[in-house]
Amino acid sequence: MDIVDDKENSFPLSELLETEYFKKYKNGYYRCRDEGCQIGERNYINLLTYLTEIYEYNEQHARGFAKSLRSEKSEWNNCEAIFAEIIVYRYYVRLAYEGLIKSILRHTDECDIIIERNDGSLTYLEVFCVMPNLKQPEKSGEVIVQDIKTHTQEEMASIRQKLLQKIKKQKQLTKPRENYAVIELNHPSISGEFSILSSLSGGYKIKFNKKTMKQMSSGYDWSDSVFNDESTRNLKGIIYFSLGDYASRRYIFNPLFGNK
Repeated sequence: MDIVDDKENSFPLSELLETEYFKKYKNGYYRCRDEGCQIGERNYINLLTYLTEIYEYNEQHARGFAKSLRSEKSEWNNCEAIFAEIIVYRYYVRLAYEGLIKSILRHTDECDIIIERNDGSLTYLEVFCVMPNLKQPEKSGEVIVQDIKTHTQEEMASIRQKLLQKIKKQKQLTKPRENYAVIELNHPSISGEFSILSSLSGGYKIKFNKKTMKQMSSGYDWSDSVFNDESTRNLKGIIYFSLGDYASRRYIFNPLFGNK
């Protein structure tokens, strides 16, 4: 019996194993393993493990995730967004067991995940993953030139505009409380810092001396950041991570949080 059989046999939400989403992750895991490819954090074993750990911590919450996955079973991107929530939730399960936080709450009409600290204070996490809309070749051998715009500021496909849409149109992250947008960069082409820092700031800019053409300075321009938009005043900060690795997450705090 291999690890896949072992995990599946003990998986408490067995009805999910027959969904298209789970089968695709399973096939991908076997393919990577057989070809000797590196298996990242987002893989079939972790999908089963994380949901099992959540089930053991709070069965109702695990069944809530399962219901969402079943309802979106044929929509890959939507299921990937749910997996992002599972990744984040599961991270805090360990902290709850260790007594570092009091509990993990889920009120989907409020936000995706609520962390209750030991002092009773709450942190509200709205989780979403960003994936570029890449074109697929229609025939064998066709070369596709991709136009990725996640790192820009004004394009609707950019990280900045996706965040602002959640705030302005979906009315998320708007209540006066400790709100965090948790963003997963869910594709190798946008993983790392460049895409998110470029989009949330005014972009990466390099200044040259016009006479000597020597570089004078370089860096991200935070004078024109997403936090200048008044709709972000109740957003305390942004947490971002790449390809399922929430343990390596980083923070960007809003310097104008709470300002009127």
